[in-house]
Amino acid sequence: MSNRNYVIVKHMTLLKQVKITACYVFLVWITITQFKAWSQTQERPFILVKASEREKILDKIEKQDWANEIYTNLQKETNRRVDIFYKNPEAFIKKLPFDWSKKQQNQFPPFLKTTHVANGVQENLDNATDEEWRPAELLINNLQVALNCGVMYYLTEDEKYAYVASSILYSFLKSVQQSEVSTWRGRGGWLFPYDGFREVRVIGYKLPLIYDFIHPYLKQEGKAFDIFKNNKVSFPFEDAQKVFKAYANITVNYGQTGSNHCALEAPSLVFNALAMDDDTDREQWLSYFLTESTENQDALNVMVKNYKNEGDIWPETSQYLNHTTSILARLMLVVNKYNPSLKLGKKYPNVLHALPRLDYFVYPNNEIVRWGDGHRRAHAPYEAYENAYALAKMDGLTQIQNKFAPLISGAIRKGKYKRKGIEALFWYDDDFKDAPVNIELSRTDRVYHAGIVLQRNLSSTGNPKDDMMCFVGGAHMVHGHAEGMNIELYGEGQVLGVDHGRKSYGKNLHENYSRIFAAHNTVIVNGSSQGEGGWVNLGMNKVKPVTMEPEVGKEGVSPHHSFSLTSFVDDKGDKAEATQERTLALIRTSPTTGYYVDVFRSKSRLPNEYHDYLYHNIGDELVFDNQDLDFKETPDRYMANANAPWKRNKQYRHPGWHFFEDVNTSKLYASDVKATFHTKKLEQGAVFMQLHIPGFENRTYTKVKAPTTFESPEPYNHMPTPTLVIRKEGEAWNNPFVVVFEPFNDMETPSVQSVTKIEQDGIYKGLKIVSKTPSETVTQFIITQSKNQVFKNDTLGIHFEGTFAIITINEDDSLKSIYVGEGEKLSYKNEVVTTNSLKSYYKDYSK
Repeated sequence: MSNRNYVIVKHMTLLKQVKITACYVFLVWITITQFKAWSQTQERPFILVKASEREKILDKIEKQDWANEIYTNLQKETNRRVDIFYKNPEAFIKKLPFDWSKKQQNQFPPFLKTTHVANGVQENLDNATDEEWRPAELLINNLQVALNCGVMYYLTEDEKYAYVASSILYSFLKSVQQSEVSTWRGRGGWLFPYDGFREVRVIGYKLPLIYDFIHPYLKQEGKAFDIFKNNKVSFPFEDAQKVFKAYANITVNYGQTGSNHCALEAPSLVFNALAMDDDTDREQWLSYFLTESTENQDALNVMVKNYKNEGDIWPETSQYLNHTTSILARLMLVVNKYNPSLKLGKKYPNVLHALPRLDYFVYPNNEIVRWGDGHRRAHAPYEAYENAYALAKMDGLTQIQNKFAPLISGAIRKGKYKRKGIEALFWYDDDFKDAPVNIELSRTDRVYHAGIVLQRNLSSTGNPKDDMMCFVGGAHMVHGHAEGMNIELYGEGQVLGVDHGRKSYGKNLHENYSRIFAAHNTVIVNGSSQGEGGWVNLGMNKVKPVTMEPEVGKEGVSPHHSFSLTSFVDDKGDKAEATQERTLALIRTSPTTGYYVDVFRSKSRLPNEYHDYLYHNIGDELVFDNQDLDFKETPDRYMANANAPWKRNKQYRHPGWHFFEDVNTSKLYASDVKATFHTKKLEQGAVFMQLHIPGFENRTYTKVKAPTTFESPEPYNHMPTPTLVIRKEGEAWNNPFVVVFEPFNDMETPSVQSVTKIEQDGIYKGLKIVSKTPSETVTQFIITQSKNQVFKNDTLGIHFEGTFAIITINEDDSLKSIYVGEGEKLSYKNEVVTTNSLKSYYKDYSK
């Protein structure tokens, strides 16, 4: 074993050493030798675009309207800033955020540092104020001016642009080196001493691109303006190379592995590596992106292990998974263009296959299924789709080209996507006019790493308001929430049964509500369900599918019914210790009507157990039909942990329900309950979610106002969220929480007329539901059991060996249909069904 310093950078205090074997040295030498042979033929620019591609791009600008629009907008904005510069170069440069109080004689002053202080403690910049962020904003904006000037110089060869870019870059290089890279928590930066992770993402990657574009000008002894010499000076190539290595070093030797951080920092690594003029340095640093991981940075060959199978996605929440994959696809294209012999698209095709998966995790109103810190309305990364298409085209991957062509075509035609930015100008050529546009959404799907099983049933009316969709899920991941076994429900064009979402990181609301159980439609056990261990101490078990119908990718045996049975172990901390099962069924009764059945079983191995079922629905109020519930104000009911210790990202006030306000609780109540969430202020008109809840002993009902649900439709993104909490003293397994949900609008009456529980020997077995649709009245017997259970009722004439089944009866008592979602045998009166190896079955007796 031998030790080797990656690089020594002037003013850098953190030097790390990496142990490498002789074999590793030999392999790196081979890689560098191979790259060197290639790189010696390169003439700048070549990071985003090659000098040889200029004429082709100019032709595109002349002939393609979208390309001409990009160029015209860039030219207009850049010329405006260039004119300001030429009027007074000194005044222009002096607007950079220099810290004049620290200026040394004959030297540039350092830049003002960008920091954030919370409660007297220096922290990262997630919640920086506008004032704290202003120096960084000034710097970022001016570097963007320099980058735009570099692009305009490349396209026009007019040196006025190169001189402006050179002057800004020169001033940055001189000033930044007056500081030292911070060693704060191994995550420090140069200008952001407490957030190097952010610095390389917003600053570090721009510098090499500026340099690459104006290099022909610099190589010809092009000058830069020095504000202290008040004159044009030669460009400091050596300083530039030191700064590029410093930013590459911050990525390679700072930071953390095993998360999206490695991908988010990778553009700075790749671009700074490619900006190095020494071939050996360039390929050495580039190898840290391609193959050579360090303890602080995963290389591409490690990151791609998250895409083991076609369709696998980055294992985080929605905005992070697509953002991460988009970055990798972009960098794969950049490096592939630099060295086409790598064929990165062919080597790692599953990265590209992962990109469109989020398009399939959408509700009928195009909002995204939400888990963890995920956003509701993130848009598909169409630029990444085009990058994937371009890379696939380079590497001859016809299947991937055929996958992305209709996605891009459809987005362009529907007005969802418009090409913009310099990379579009450089990389995109195809018009996709002849590509198909439709995306087929399956009846069921899974987000495997998030434990999510989703169901959808699109109406034959073609109106998204008549569509139905739901999901159950939950799992631990980076940016995941300790949410238990959570559901969301869609109806009348909106996600009505909602997950809270998230806003600003680090705030009390986010840490002690958004991230933990009380913000989700789940069950809290003994008031103590929590996350523990893992990422920021929010670890929890994954929700596991026990059975489902239809299976992912299958058509389903019935056009009207689907279901899932999932399980979860709530054992973090030491006060819940619960086993749980959840049956979630989607049942359509006509093209415009249908309902959801939710059966949640929960039991703890601890004595004196109790269980709380939570359901949040956007709306104005929750109204109960039962006048005898006798609600009383109970302001202290959920306040036990309101002042418990809280340490950001480490310790929380579980389970978070101390944020509930206007808390009112019923007396013990064993009868059936009917309640409705009223949502009357939507632009589309009023909608409702009606709940039928079969009664059981030892139950109380509480209605509360929970915090606002983020990204909900106006005006509910500014209003409290009405929430129902049902408490069961004792176990909730044999007699679980059972709720029938029906969405409807103000032009309709609810179709569900009555809901009656079915029991066997005092144990819940299912429901009898009578529905009046626009065309008929039907009765449905819905049997919901755990695996390997048997239900027999001679009065009803039902015998069922299995997990889930629906028997539908016409108004004249004739048999309309039988559905077995999972089971061995079902008999109803004289009709006997045996499913054999398929385990599922459907027959429509009206045909």
